[in-house]
Amino acid sequence: MLPTGKNSPVKRTRIIYYIGAVSALFFIQESILAQKADGNSVPTLSALSALNVPLGVRSYGMGMAQTGNANDLSAVYYNPAGLAQINYVEYGLSYRSGANDVQGQSLLMSIPLPYGTVGLTGVFNRVQDNEYVDNGVNSLPDRNKYSYIAGISYGMPVPKLERKLNFGTTVKWFGADFGDSVAGAVYPKQQKGLFIDVGLLGTFDPAQYSEALRWLPRLSAGLAARNLHPLVKVDNEVVPIDNREEYNVGFSMHFPYKFMLNVDVVNSPKDLTRMRYGFEFWPAHFLALRGGLTKGTIEENYTSIHWGLGFGETVQNSKLSFEYSSALEFPEGVGVNFNRPHSVYHRFAFHQSFEVIGSNKGRPTPIRYTERYSHKYRFARELSPREIIADTVTTLTPEEASYDSAIQAADEKNAAPEIAPTEPETPEAPVKPNQKAKPKPKPITLGKYIVAVYPVDVEFVSGRATSYPVKEKLRGNFLIEVSKARLGRLIAANKLVSTPKQQKGELESAYLKRMQQALGADLIVFNKLYIDGNYGEMKLLTLYYKKGDSSISARTEVIGSDAEETTFVKKATEQFAKSHRMLLEELK
Repeated sequence: MLPTGKNSPVKRTRIIYYIGAVSALFFIQESILAQKADGNSVPTLSALSALNVPLGVRSYGMGMAQTGNANDLSAVYYNPAGLAQINYVEYGLSYRSGANDVQGQSLLMSIPLPYGTVGLTGVFNRVQDNEYVDNGVNSLPDRNKYSYIAGISYGMPVPKLERKLNFGTTVKWFGADFGDSVAGAVYPKQQKGLFIDVGLLGTFDPAQYSEALRWLPRLSAGLAARNLHPLVKVDNEVVPIDNREEYNVGFSMHFPYKFMLNVDVVNSPKDLTRMRYGFEFWPAHFLALRGGLTKGTIEENYTSIHWGLGFGETVQNSKLSFEYSSALEFPEGVGVNFNRPHSVYHRFAFHQSFEVIGSNKGRPTPIRYTERYSHKYRFARELSPREIIADTVTTLTPEEASYDSAIQAADEKNAAPEIAPTEPETPEAPVKPNQKAKPKPKPITLGKYIVAVYPVDVEFVSGRATSYPVKEKLRGNFLIEVSKARLGRLIAANKLVSTPKQQKGELESAYLKRMQQALGADLIVFNKLYIDGNYGEMKLLTLYYKKGDSSISARTEVIGSDAEETTFVKKATEQFAKSHRMLLEELK
């Protein structure tokens, strides 16, 4: 047996072995570090690359195909015209990993104006860490190199083509500092330059033309010219050969609140054309799943596969969301090269949107009614005209805990006087002796028919104001018209609150008959007011159900704008007076 004491040969051998292993690891590490020569990160930090690294985490997970959609903060990169669709304050903080150990942080922000939206961009790129120091000397000079981008964007609707065509532009300043380098570096110590992006974004929404087309996809297409580089003659200015201009085209199909499909064509005079494909799917109002693919031409054979997800929810007056996306790059394409070394890059972001922001004539836009991470009731479905009856067309408040409490809250908020106020009666003169008293006038009969006029339900197509008194004005006028016509008597508001709700699977005709019997009404009037808070468009849809009919008896529409509210209310009142009188006459 070999001795194992304190100074035994075995013990000394083990110590020598450990020292040798540590030394070997140290030399291996030094050799690895030595392989990263000075300037390794410069191609990634320079203008040629940094200005063409897409911003945004949501868009990155969709394969970077956003030119034809751009309905979030990434519009400042892909197509500034998309900013015109963001009518609320939002900011986003993100982190991304990149090639050659470069990491980037960015701040994006949107600020709505009375006409259009301003976007702000701030990007800072640097090598991932700065801890490789040997005897007080930075052994990897690249660790102190950095670049940045600062930009301001503006997107606006084209006058007279609102909701159809938007225009946008971005002005950005790029700067880079590569000064911490060894002697004899072959790259410039600094880069500076001014760059401009311009874009157009056109949309076609079938729902603008007919309610029957509400469930068809919204189509949009965009054009963007990026990195246009006017020379301003500053020191160390980026020369044209170090800049890559892009002229991109994109197309998008957006199915309401569920699915979106995007396609982009990326063109550059200095590079081959690339195709980008992306999709987004919402299995729930708080969850988004994304995927995408970027594909080069046959000559380039470049491929990248993208994926991502996001979580978000409306919390009081703001919307919070967390985004993650990643991409797997195959510089030489997939297929036989699939198992070769490849790069994986990750991105993370946090976004917050704010609700009450005046935009376009001071109309606030609540973020819970926007397309991303909407309120759960808004996400669930859009009410079609015939579904108004199923929901009793009372102004339901989704935040209420139960159906009954929502009805009660709506009645308290929206109840209007049932009959127009009458002038006070004048006191009768005292009767003189031997003088017969004048007979009292017979009371005016308002008619034998009973009419139920429900509170006006409001549907915000986009935007929302904190108060919209036009719905009370409409119903108040309708109540007065019923009294003036002397053909019907109004049902009290407390009786409308007790309206039965439609049972599961119950036919509309059966439900209407049951509602009419429960109320004892001869005519029921439902009103739905559609409001586009961003552009001030209003449409009142009125449905009538007459006793004895098997379905809706009549339907009318009145279209106007809040800029001419008085005219809109007058037209709606005249239409109601005509329709309700005609239907009551049919009951005679």
